[in-house]
Amino acid sequence: MHPLAKYSINDFDKHNCLKLSFIFYFILVFLLRGYVVGILSLSNLRDKLSLIQWVYSDSSLFYLSLATGIPGLLLLIVVFSRKPNASNWVEKLWCNFLVLSTIAVCIDLSFYWGQRVLFGMGKLDWLIAQTVVGIGLLILAKKSKRVKINLAEFPQEIDDTPRRTRPDQAK
Repeated sequence: MHPLAKYSINDFDKHNCLKLSFIFYFILVFLLRGYVVGILSLSNLRDKLSLIQWVYSDSSLFYLSLATGIPGLLLLIVVFSRKPNASNWVEKLWCNFLVLSTIAVCIDLSFYWGQRVLFGMGKLDWLIAQTVVGIGLLILAKKSKRVKINLAEFPQEIDDTPRRTRPDQAK
């Protein structure tokens, strides 16, 4: 059976590519969690720092999260730049998204574990939860057939104009 046979027409985008798996977005949210917490905290009109202080016990952990989220920003740009006529670097990074996200998650978690081991900073239960979520997302992405299909294809421009037949072929 063809790998795309189990998907319906609604599972494809306007470029005839399979719509992205939600796993890509979950990986991005994981990598950019410092930015997400910061934006959510800014939207709180009463106390702008309460959410940051609740999630990050020390302000240096929040800044570390912003720094380790920089590779996630690059991957976010790659995901949103994935369209026909994109730059060559976008296409090259796209097919390596899983490798790059694995490296980014490992760097991210190693910095947090380093902070915990060297300086005793951070909540151990949060750190364990982050590790489980990060590794779990990478395992899901690696095992997902949809992710493999997504990484193998890159949108191409589709000619929507109807083909004209020559007068001698009209009959």
